[in-house]
Amino acid sequence: MEQICIHIPLEPYLSQWLINQFGGAHPIKLPKNSVEAKLLSITLTTPPPDTPPQISQPSHTSIIIPQFRNRPPQKYSYLPHAAQNALIRIIKNRFDVSLWNDLHSFGAIGRRQDYLIYAWMETNAIEPTETNWNAIAKRYQRQRTIYAKRLWAARDRNRRKKQ
Repeated sequence: MEQICIHIPLEPYLSQWLINQFGGAHPIKLPKNSVEAKLLSITLTTPPPDTPPQISQPSHTSIIIPQFRNRPPQKYSYLPHAAQNALIRIIKNRFDVSLWNDLHSFGAIGRRQDYLIYAWMETNAIEPTETNWNAIAKRYQRQRTIYAKRLWAARDRNRRKKQ
């Protein structure tokens, strides 16, 4: 039986990370009860009549459409634009949580964290290019900034309560 896929545009580091997270095979096979699979089960529709079949492109990541009881992939193989954006957002959120969970405990070591990010990239099968490193470092720095703001806000609230 031929596998029917959707193709979504992802940055190279996100694509490599996602492939690694779901077993290392491409196209990606989503676990049955993953958030991504649940989103697909709700949002996949029949292709509009004037839409050409989607073809895999080098800049896109292919995901096998799971077999859903009420939505066979032979008929329901089109992911509307808003649903595609929601899927990409879920993947980015999953990436951010993984990055934060793995690296936030090293925050007090010092300012230079390039070696930690490169080690994390290697662990998660992300190609160690400067472009990938810069993108991941920016995402991590944004998370650290948000965390620091929330931490200082909580400390200020606690000081006001004690006074």
